[in-house]
Amino acid sequence: MMTFSLKFQQIKWLPALQVAIAYGILGWLSIGQRGLQTNTAPIWLAAGVGLASLILEGKTMGVGIFLGDLGLRSLWGYGLGGAIPGAIITTFTTLLAFKLLQIFQFSPHLARIRDVVLLVLLGGLIPAVLYGFLQAVLEQVLRTDTGNTFFQQRWFLGLSYGSGILLITPLLLRLQLIRQGRWQKSQERSRFLEAAMCFGLLITLGWIIFASKHLAPNPFDNGMHHAQYLEFLPYPLVVWAAIRFPTWGAVLSTLVVSSFAIAGTLQGKGSFILQSQNLPQAFLVLQTFIIITATTTLLLSAAIAERQRIEHQLRTTLERDRLLAEIALKIRQSLELGEILQTTVTEVRKLLQVDRVYIGFVVKDTDHFEVVAESVTAAYPSLLQVQAQAPKYEDISKFLPKTTLIAENIQELDLLSPLKAYYQHYQIQSVLAVPLVAQDQTLGLLVAHQCSRLRHWQKGEVRLLEQLATQVAIAVQQAQLYQQVQTLNCNLEKQVKARTLELEDRMLELEDLQEMKAIFLQAVSHDLRTSMMGLLMLLKNLQNRPCDNITLSRSILERMIQSGDRQLTLLNALSENHFNETRPLPLNCQPVALKPFLDHLLAEWRSLFIQNQATIVHHLSDHFPPIFADPQLLKQVFDNLLTNALKHNPLGIELTIEASLEKNLMRLVLKDNGIGMEQQQCEKLFQLCPRNVHNQRLTGIGLGCYQCRQIIEAHGGSIGVSSTPQQGTQVWFTLPIAQSKKSVI
Repeated sequence: MMTFSLKFQQIKWLPALQVAIAYGILGWLSIGQRGLQTNTAPIWLAAGVGLASLILEGKTMGVGIFLGDLGLRSLWGYGLGGAIPGAIITTFTTLLAFKLLQIFQFSPHLARIRDVVLLVLLGGLIPAVLYGFLQAVLEQVLRTDTGNTFFQQRWFLGLSYGSGILLITPLLLRLQLIRQGRWQKSQERSRFLEAAMCFGLLITLGWIIFASKHLAPNPFDNGMHHAQYLEFLPYPLVVWAAIRFPTWGAVLSTLVVSSFAIAGTLQGKGSFILQSQNLPQAFLVLQTFIIITATTTLLLSAAIAERQRIEHQLRTTLERDRLLAEIALKIRQSLELGEILQTTVTEVRKLLQVDRVYIGFVVKDTDHFEVVAESVTAAYPSLLQVQAQAPKYEDISKFLPKTTLIAENIQELDLLSPLKAYYQHYQIQSVLAVPLVAQDQTLGLLVAHQCSRLRHWQKGEVRLLEQLATQVAIAVQQAQLYQQVQTLNCNLEKQVKARTLELEDRMLELEDLQEMKAIFLQAVSHDLRTSMMGLLMLLKNLQNRPCDNITLSRSILERMIQSGDRQLTLLNALSENHFNETRPLPLNCQPVALKPFLDHLLAEWRSLFIQNQATIVHHLSDHFPPIFADPQLLKQVFDNLLTNALKHNPLGIELTIEASLEKNLMRLVLKDNGIGMEQQQCEKLFQLCPRNVHNQRLTGIGLGCYQCRQIIEAHGGSIGVSSTPQQGTQVWFTLPIAQSKKSVI
């Protein structure tokens, strides 16, 4: 059930008064001077003003219609008893037409055949019949004598009402679109020369047919019977205008032809006067002509507009499919994310004809929203170049849409109030934003801006951006996966290189070990053979003596014992795992008085010193504190060092043993004035197998020196050597002092 209830506070009084004034002016023009005498109105233009005001401003404009109609009826001489009911009928029928159009969702753009049919039937025909019937009943009730009985006939009143709506309402609706900025100049409307030619011919032909004095006054003079159908001559021009310039061509061409027809008919001229017996009959023909012309042109223009819209949608669909295919192809062929994003924004801006398109990502680590690709017209500032003014992530995180955001006017969005300065700076009026979502996570936005005007976003445009957003999200994921693969490949290459280097090092170590093994076997066999040969020589000398009982001298016995000890030491070194760097050497440490220890040791070596013509002295006193060491291992250290000194130097060398205190350590130095060593030999002296296999003179492997380092380091000391060729050698090592060691324990 329809209702027209209206509260006093809801009335927009200023627009209502403007409607009342416009209604009164067009009503006055409809009646004119002739109408004041006869109360005849061939076209009720004010009805078009009333319906257009309701469509554009709402039902509160019914007050303006009532006031305007009431004022006109008062000027025509109606009393309040006749003016008020007549104004109520006019207002009611207009509101009824408006309500019916609302129910069937009428669009004021008149770009669809459906809207034109609704305007003709619901806005013109049905209310016109009702208006004519009610006004005729009112005239019969009032029994007014107007001097013209035709004015009281309902068909005349209804056609007058309906033709006024079809003539004025479309014109006002189009003018309102211009005022709202929704009318765009297109390629057809820019052809001013064609439009000027069309409407120039239309004006000329309309004046000749409807207003020229040559077609008046008597239809039967001079054989003018053929002139009664001349009103159809403007139809080709009207159709031309409706086809080439819809909907404006239909509205303006109908208005031009109707204006000449109305003016000529009121002056007693034109085709309608020629084919009618009286003026009321001419008015009926005129009204029918206007209704048919307006309906035909509006339907034709709507059909052309729908066809153009369908063609545009097809072209847009083809462009959209082409763009989607191109971007999908780039995603498959290229892994350059920047190129894909830039192609997307450039093509979208061209396709949608918007002022700016950009893609931005949420960078949570840096706490801001970063624009990575943009396409913008030269008239507006770039977001990409001035990233400093971009909104912070904390400001826009709650505004990032989880679904598509469609804003035809950003001023109507209260949620964007923190971003108003940002939108004003970049002159943004309409926004279409689609989130880039991957795995339920918003990566960023694909956004289109209209800066020059407000924009109504079409469903196809929204669908295009949503499809592109899906493709872009896929491209982003693909680029991220590619980057991860590249990172893994890089790490794998590094690992392979590192492993290769490690294997090469191991190969080198194996080669060194093989070489060391060969040197070791050669040296061990040499050392064992030398000791054994010396021992066999002594035994054979004894064997060659003629007597059965052989007496050994002490020196020979000592040499045999030394030879056996050397072989035993070498075998112990091989069997007791002295070459293990990680296994600790077992110690039996005790306080050792260094001076008595050296005196006893040197006494054992006296015969070898005499044999090698060597001298040895030490500068140790009884005041030196005892050291904390294993006596057997310490003796082995001195034996190895003295053996090397005698073995690798010529006869007659001089040896000196010195001692000094360094904090909690005793520093012992063994000096000789022999041939010395190179620096390279000094660095490798205490390493395993330092000797060169090609050095025929140095036949040992340095196993004794290596044992010395193992023993000294096991005691917590250190050992080293310094030497200069032809200037002797100094071997030093440190051992802990017994008293200090006990205090530590």
